[in-house]
Amino acid sequence: MMMEKLAKLLMEQQEQYDKNLLLPQIPPIKSVKIVNPVGLDIKAKKNVKAAVEIIMKSGLNQIIDAYDYFFENPNDQEGVHQVRVRIRKFRALLAFFKPLFEKQKYQKQQQVLKDLGQQFGEVRQLDVLIEEVEMIEKDNRIAISEFKQIKLYLAQKRKKAFQTLDDDLKTNQFARELLDIWIWKLNEPWVEKSSVLDRSLAEYTKKQMAVWIKKIDKQINHLDIRQQQEIHQVRIKSKKLRYVIGELTAVLDRKTRKSIKKFEKMQDDLGYVHDVFANKDLLEQLIAASDDPQLYYEAGMIVGWQSMRGNQKIKKFIA
Repeated sequence: MMMEKLAKLLMEQQEQYDKNLLLPQIPPIKSVKIVNPVGLDIKAKKNVKAAVEIIMKSGLNQIIDAYDYFFENPNDQEGVHQVRVRIRKFRALLAFFKPLFEKQKYQKQQQVLKDLGQQFGEVRQLDVLIEEVEMIEKDNRIAISEFKQIKLYLAQKRKKAFQTLDDDLKTNQFARELLDIWIWKLNEPWVEKSSVLDRSLAEYTKKQMAVWIKKIDKQINHLDIRQQQEIHQVRIKSKKLRYVIGELTAVLDRKTRKSIKKFEKMQDDLGYVHDVFANKDLLEQLIAASDDPQLYYEAGMIVGWQSMRGNQKIKKFIA
């Protein structure tokens, strides 16, 4: 589905791309997906520029696959989640290799990718909240009434948000933006005359990984758990590092590979605490226009439950 859209858009915008892209560089649209994510040839001694080209192709393919799954399975909440995950993973890898790219165009592509991911944000946030309500019902040992009102309310909001997302995607703007990123990749996006481009993947990764880990450890040591934004920033950085470690595991030493467990746990715990803040804000916005006391009661129960769980998870970050 996405490949067909890219092919159509490529033909429609051919004159635009002719000005900046030699036609022989454009592969047949069927061959865009030329990298098998399972067998990435990114060995330690490989030139970092060549390795990143392969990683970028794989990342774009994964976004396309997730996008197609989303449309083929509109009732599967995981479809929305996976599109966002693949975009975030791709953004994390670009950020890790940021010194290799020409700065201005790199920043533009990052912003475009961020905007693409945010299109799915409202639906995903509602899905997370609905899942949390179901988890509370399942795990709660004290008999309470079911969250009938809030579940119905959230389901209605989710249906409306999904329809808005579906309408936006049918404009093909998502495909156009993705095509522009593909063109950017083909057109030598590298910073000019940089010695970094000549390094091996192993050398570059070792140095950059040390920089990222040091920054995260510093933020953790100075984390104010009362500040939602600080928690969010550490969570995002640990998630990015987790994505990078997972993608580059073949060229990392054993100690660094094992550290992914640490960042998974950190991300999960900080993510839950962040969701406490985010869900509270979302619930307040959603029920603000209602005068139904039962709706307010059920929302309060959810916030209280999440706050209790959040406090338990955040204790390990308190010095």
